[in-house]
Amino acid sequence: MRVATLDQLLSTLDRLFGDGSDLTRREPGDPWARIFSQPDHPLKTDLPDANLVVWSRRGLLPGGEGRAALDIGCGLGRNTRWLARQGYRATGIDLSPHAVSRARERSSGVGASFAECDVLREEIPGGPFDLVYDSGCFHHLPPHRRLSYLGALAACLRPGGLFGICTFAPGRMGTEADDLTLLRQGRLEGGIAYSPADLRAVFASLELLDSGPMPSPDQETGAVFSMDFLNVALFRRPG
Repeated sequence: MRVATLDQLLSTLDRLFGDGSDLTRREPGDPWARIFSQPDHPLKTDLPDANLVVWSRRGLLPGGEGRAALDIGCGLGRNTRWLARQGYRATGIDLSPHAVSRARERSSGVGASFAECDVLREEIPGGPFDLVYDSGCFHHLPPHRRLSYLGALAACLRPGGLFGICTFAPGRMGTEADDLTLLRQGRLEGGIAYSPADLRAVFASLELLDSGPMPSPDQETGAVFSMDFLNVALFRRPG
């Protein structure tokens, strides 16, 4: 095949990462089922990300009444459930059938909904959204698939809507290798680290509202999920 379209180019570059390190496409055996089945894995918690609670406390996140929220790579649904409890019409999506099934089991009576979806290659259900949140999906993307991600975000985030993200932090977790090196070696080394400056550059079309290390728990946040190897950022789409 000779590449003639962007989709063909992206699909061809996908084949560089044939070692199983690309966790953002469907694979036989659902690797996320193995990850979430580890007894002590931190992502099995039901606690919401600390930054969500802090942003809400600071007035950066509006109340959810009458608003729709999307949780990309929702895993077992902990942040989706938190958003639903704030009044959002909350939808969690994940490409892992195991994660979606367990999220539904954990969310009985909460009012959150869940769908199996590959955000890079499939239409996202339920949009447009007033808030899109990503805790830990983006840093697993191969470099070329950022283009797909940005396209999906533009299609599902309402003008004036908010986009929040949580990623590996340089020097704490994730590779700091440049994109050309990652493409040449065809290996993601567990995920890519992003500094606040990296996130500002990637999401340059959005207005930055807040960024920095994931906040630590305090008396006002109560019990929350917080890890010192993560960076967070909150943006607003113009309009």
